[in-house]
Amino acid sequence: MALPLPALTRMAPDLSVTEKSQTLKVPTVSISALDSDISDDDSVLRYDSDSITSDLESDQEAVEKPTQTASQSAIAQQGEPSTTDEDTEVAYDGKKPPHARSVTEIAEDIVDVLARYRLVHKSQTNQPWVARSRFLHQVERFVALQEPVLLSLPAFPFKSPNKATKVLGTLPDKGEEVALLHLQGLCLAIKDVYAHGADVFIVSDGVIYNDIMGISDAEVWQYSQALQRMARDCGCNHVKFLPLRNLLGGEDVKEPTTEADYLKDIPYIRERIIERYLPSGFDIETHLAKDTDATMTYRGYLKFLKIDLATQNGEKTSKLQIKKTHEGIAKNMMARGKAFAASVAQNLPEYVRLSIHASTEVTKLSMSIIPQLGGHISTPWHSSLVRAVNGSITMTHAAQVSPKTHELIFTNDGHPSYFRERSPLFSWQGMDLEFSYIYPTGIIITPRDLMSKYSLRDVDMQKVRALSEACSPVILRGFTDTTDVQTFESKAHDAGTVAPWTFGIRQAVKDAGNDDPKASTVTSTEAMPMHYDGMFFFKKELDPATGVEKLVSQVPRFQYFTSIAPAPPGDGMTLFASSQLFFQHLPAPYTLSDLQDLKWECKHSSNWSNHMDSLPLVVPHPTNQKPCLRWHEPWYKWQTKFSHNEIRIENAEQHYKEMITQMLYDRRVCLYFGFEKGDVLVADNVSMMHTRTAFTPGTGRELWRIHFN
Repeated sequence: MALPLPALTRMAPDLSVTEKSQTLKVPTVSISALDSDISDDDSVLRYDSDSITSDLESDQEAVEKPTQTASQSAIAQQGEPSTTDEDTEVAYDGKKPPHARSVTEIAEDIVDVLARYRLVHKSQTNQPWVARSRFLHQVERFVALQEPVLLSLPAFPFKSPNKATKVLGTLPDKGEEVALLHLQGLCLAIKDVYAHGADVFIVSDGVIYNDIMGISDAEVWQYSQALQRMARDCGCNHVKFLPLRNLLGGEDVKEPTTEADYLKDIPYIRERIIERYLPSGFDIETHLAKDTDATMTYRGYLKFLKIDLATQNGEKTSKLQIKKTHEGIAKNMMARGKAFAASVAQNLPEYVRLSIHASTEVTKLSMSIIPQLGGHISTPWHSSLVRAVNGSITMTHAAQVSPKTHELIFTNDGHPSYFRERSPLFSWQGMDLEFSYIYPTGIIITPRDLMSKYSLRDVDMQKVRALSEACSPVILRGFTDTTDVQTFESKAHDAGTVAPWTFGIRQAVKDAGNDDPKASTVTSTEAMPMHYDGMFFFKKELDPATGVEKLVSQVPRFQYFTSIAPAPPGDGMTLFASSQLFFQHLPAPYTLSDLQDLKWECKHSSNWSNHMDSLPLVVPHPTNQKPCLRWHEPWYKWQTKFSHNEIRIENAEQHYKEMITQMLYDRRVCLYFGFEKGDVLVADNVSMMHTRTAFTPGTGRELWRIHFN
């Protein structure tokens, strides 16, 4: 089955799924053919009002795309048909929205989301997902009842007993925070394709194992309570925590609400779960011999225990004694785990079971709860989070991080949180600042002392520029003078060479209340397609090879915004999709090398006879040479009152279009950002794609934008 688009974008179905599809033939016309439709203005060329660019200003000057219009929202809830097999002919001209999806089609789309998040065992790479039908059946039940999809995840027990070399303390840190945001993203991704969304219930298994690992009940309680506070503080409203009494099959057991009650009641709850759900006559050796998933988990336990319990070994304990002790503990954990898994299965039979462990996925879906380089499955309670300057995440043991290359970052209340790569970009003269990475991409910079009155005038814009090349977008929050026109424009010149448009250097991005089809979408309340700025902003250049004059897109390097009046929370969101994360999460069987060979073309409603062709899908970044995606989302007539387009892959099948657009909105790739008043934002226009969701008319949302090189 072809990959589905999120609800925000899936209303733009593929015009030609395969080369066999019946689609409008798009002529191959060189961009130089547009020469007769341009007009000069300060030596910069763009289409006149009767041609393509006046309609495309909504694209080229777009800040931002989807919350939908009311009609689009209704369509998102009703859905659309899943794309048929690649060999099926599809005749669709984009003039009408797709029809409502069936229960099975919606369930297929949800399972496609789960498939993107699943951790595929190396032996099954590029192989069909054998257990897919089982998860589809589970999901169909929720869809038929029009209820949220419920997911269960046994995880987040307590921090490793080895506080000396593995983890940073006893409480949740930045690792757990990213994991919670990742799970929240999974639920929101399901909501993108299914109006009722999903909730994931964390079923903490800490109480099952802590006593045999040397962890006190008090430590388990404190970790759990801090984790729940963290979820609330991070806005993870789709991440829930299952009360332990729910695993006792209806027994009348009061859920502990205070630490004193917890310490009094938890030994009984632990004993009852093990006693009630461990199968009679259970033999661990037989279990390991017959169950492949159990064997993989057992080997994982042995690996962890070797380091987890390293600080508990006596000086005279032999390696053989340590090995036997670890094997005994691991088998005890396996037996208890069997009971715990049975309690989850029997008490939560309808829930889609997630797992942090590698498995054959016959009964559970394996996933990594932290998006880390290399596809590893290190968990935050067994390791520490390390951030590179560019925001990429590595999970490793704390003792393996060198203080020469990384600094330990603490929370405001003094708890160690994560390691950050050292860089002069984090040191600003005369300012004590906090640099906070955002999930999944970006950095927010704030004064550490909220009473500080640091002015935008004093900000080193070269450091902002460099940080935005590393990890866009970069947001300055809590600074003064950010809405002063002279200051805002002056700092653009400090950042680089300002790239003017025909109207000047500064664009007021707000609703102009103009319904003229030739007006600009950027000054409307509509959602916009995912794009990069400057695609349709042209300059005449002489081709040295042919001597023929041609038009070349003038793509600015950076976007620079300030928020004059933000939209209400959740309205008029600005979305930024990272090329780095796009390629990191590219689903099999697609590869970067495949995409680097692709060319595409864009044909626009303002001038159907002319179009841009031979556009490279992947280009090198001008500074670091890393691959960057160049794309304009297909945008159909029924989606907008303004200009629409047709996009076609020139040298490959059209299913690439759907995958590319889908992945640009993937919650692991795309930041859904809401401006606050006075925020200043700088984004790399080469490494990032962007768009805007629709917003409510009359809210007064207004941004100022300048481009610079």
